[in-house]
Amino acid sequence: MSIFGVTKGTELEKEIDKLWKGEEQGAGMYAALACLAKERGLEEVSEDLMKVAVDEARHAGLYAVLNGHANDDIFDVLKKMGPLESSGVEKLQKFAERVRELGLKEAAEQIESAALDEGRHGEILKDLVERFC
Repeated sequence: MSIFGVTKGTELEKEIDKLWKGEEQGAGMYAALACLAKERGLEEVSEDLMKVAVDEARHAGLYAVLNGHANDDIFDVLKKMGPLESSGVEKLQKFAERVRELGLKEAAEQIESAALDEGRHGEILKDLVERFC
């Protein structure tokens, strides 16, 4: 039996939504702390915080599924998201240029790295669609 949407419309829906939002915020906060720890040379702290961030993101996904917030047509979503991820590369690179113009070289480099991740994500999603559809 699927857990998709099982709490939607129940007395638990609002609590599940609060948990969902809290876990999403937690994932972002722990990822940010991991970034700061890495910047300060605290590799072990960074790695552990990133593991916590991934767990929090997974928990957020669970609560989103319970309340039916996700589209349960996985490959339809991937078909739409792949091109968006790929198009993020150019947009983020242009944004990094603006950041660099402000003299924020290190920040621009990090944004450029994120841009490359977006391109990789687009390729991963495209590959999944091609292999499983």
